[in-house]
This record gives sequence, structure tokens and C-alpha cells, in this order.
Amino acid sequence: MNIRPAVPADAEAIGHIRVNAWRAAYGGHMPTEYLASLDPQANLAGLREALASPKPPFVLAVAECDQKLVGFSISGSPRYEAARDTLELWALNVDPRYWRKGVGKRLVQEMLHSASAAKASCVELWCLHGNLAAMALYESCGFVRTGAERTTTALTGMPLNEVAYAQALSPIHRAE
Repeated sequence: MNIRPAVPADAEAIGHIRVNAWRAAYGGHMPTEYLASLDPQANLAGLREALASPKPPFVLAVAECDQKLVGFSISGSPRYEAARDTLELWALNVDPRYWRKGVGKRLVQEMLHSASAAKASCVELWCLHGNLAAMALYESCGFVRTGAERTTTALTGMPLNEVAYAQALSPIHRAE
């Protein structure tokens, strides 16, 4: 497995991975009609443009197995009020055919390494309450629940209950 920065040519595969992962992971958490309406082509022009930018507003890493994209992670500045030097894991999506094969864990580990290199002191994320597989993955990677919870409609237009996770990056482990 290879983890590398995404390039504009990866956008279409990223769109398909996102839709397939959401449909598999969020059935029972989101309305079937909403999941069926997801379009893998949505927002690809904007994604390509951001990835072609010399300073994109996020870090997007992709995982390849046998020269095929099978997962991605997106991280960047928190989209909510957070402590200085905090990064947020915005998204982690893996093709369902590659679940439980270490792809998600490798993407999270690479994101934590990048956060350390960027001198972040903490990485935070929000996880859909009840997404037990994702919660177990984050906990196995050293994240702990902060106790913060929220209900948001930002992604889907419908209420989703989320729980917050965080991982402090100690000065010893951060890149100097």
C-alpha cells in the first residue's frame, strides 16, 4: 500500500470512493433516499482546482493498492473554534471492499505524521455517533472522546449527531 498526496487526476476516484463509503457506512444513520442521491461527480471541478493550487486549503492524502485508489483522508484547519495549533481530520473514506485491511489506519497514521511535521499540538475530528467501526478505528489510533457532542445539518441538510475525538501530539513526537 502506498500513501501519497492527492493530485488533480485523482478527483474522480475520490468522488467514487466517497459515495461508496458513505452508502456503506451510513445506511441506517441517514435516509436511504439521501444516500441514493449522492453523486460521485459532484464538486469535482472545485476539488481539481484546489489540488492544482500551490497552497490548497487542506491536505488530501490517498491510499493506493495495486495502483488503484482505495481511500483518502482530508485534514486542515478546524472548521469550528479550536485551540491554536490544532488540525482537524475533516474526512476519512475507504472503498468498502478495502475495509478492515489497514487502509484507514494507515491514512490516519500518515495524517498524524503530517500534523506533527506541521507542528500541530492536537488533531481533532467529529465522528457520526453510532458509527462503531469508525469510532473503533479512531480509538485504535490513539484518539479519545472529548465529551463534546453536536447535532449538525451542515453536510446533509438533516440532523446528524456527532461526537468529538482528539489526540494530543506531544512535543517529543512532533517533528523538530
